[in-house]
Amino acid sequence: MAGKRRQPAHRAIIYGGILGGMSNERVNQLLREVNERPLPPSSYHAIRKHYVPYFEKDMSRLGAAIESPPTYSALKKAGETIPANVGPDDDAADDE
Repeated sequence: MAGKRRQPAHRAIIYGGILGGMSNERVNQLLREVNERPLPPSSYHAIRKHYVPYFEKDMSRLGAAIESPPTYSALKKAGETIPANVGPDDDAADDE
């Protein structure tokens, strides 16, 4: 279930950190430094599995996602496999 929407700077830490190979613990350390709530392990793994391939196919998607995160339905339209247990408008970075 989606939680409170994150700010673009927080999404930049999350997406950039995960895309750069950071662990969930390291991403959460960076989020703590800017007084942002941690990223749950389930969200970290969902981003690694579903969003990273989406970004790697077209890196301009990363900048767009920082400004306005893609929903799972947007990933599906782009041809990515999405988990069965999510809503089409959910964004893994906003999960609690």
